Amino acid sequence: MESGGIAIVTGASSGLGEAFARELAGASAGTARYRGLPAFDELWLVARRADRLDSLAAELCRAAPGLTVRAVASDLVAGGAVESLAAKAAETTKPLRVLVNNAGYGTYGDLDDTDTARLLGQVDLNCRALTECCARFSRLLTRGSIVVNVASLAAFAPLGGFAAYAASKAYALSLSVGLAAEWKARGITVCALCPGPVATEFSLVASAGARKEVKHGWPAVKTARACLRDAISGAWISMPRPIWRLRRLAGWLAGPELSASFAYRFMKRPSVPSRPDV
Repeated sequence: MESGGIAIVTGASSGLGEAFARELAGASAGTARYRGLPAFDELWLVARRADRLDSLAAELCRAAPGLTVRAVASDLVAGGAVESLAAKAAETTKPLRVLVNNAGYGTYGDLDDTDTARLLGQVDLNCRALTECCARFSRLLTRGSIVVNVASLAAFAPLGGFAAYAASKAYALSLSVGLAAEWKARGITVCALCPGPVATEFSLVASAGARKEVKHGWPAVKTARACLRDAISGAWISMPRPIWRLRRLAGWLAGPELSASFAYRFMKRPSVPSRPDV
């Protein structure tokens, strides 16, 4: 690959973010897997857990010697965090070639049983921080750049017992497709990744420890790999598995009322209830 650009992955310390980071590092090392991927010579890994980031960055540096891997420990919902990150990227004077907005989390359980601060933090990260990343990094994107915003299959239908998360991902999907239309004239691709279950730490966090693993989770590396290929091809929405696309159709046919009621009655997700702050 040619040099002279930056790739940024948020939420890079585990799960899909780590998978995207590994795939991008592999591409920079010369693999032909992603023909058409924009050129970059710096990979920035952004997340809260500095120890995991440092370990991953060291590993990727060894695997891709020509790539500068930078670990940036940052909580994107903290005041000024995204602005500071964008300013540091601008200081390099390099274009932003690839931006993967993966940072986010969910909460299982009824709204009434969910800690208010945790609930609002979810919306803040999944919606506000995502919007701020798109807005502040926009000026660094150039023709040929790719933006991947991680949404969810849950974006296509309201889900009882998973209400705030599904709503936040509906926002992420809507924002992504809207920006895809706006930035098309600039030659920038925006792709919303809308996966079903993926084998990550998502359930462990969402259930507050009640469920250790995502049921029937598809490998994160396969999900990231398929999404990057879709984004390179210009897709606005990536749903790699046929079963996920079928479930999207089923939700559309059922309508929002039935989808929400069905999920609440028959798709209960375990959680550890906590009294919300009131």
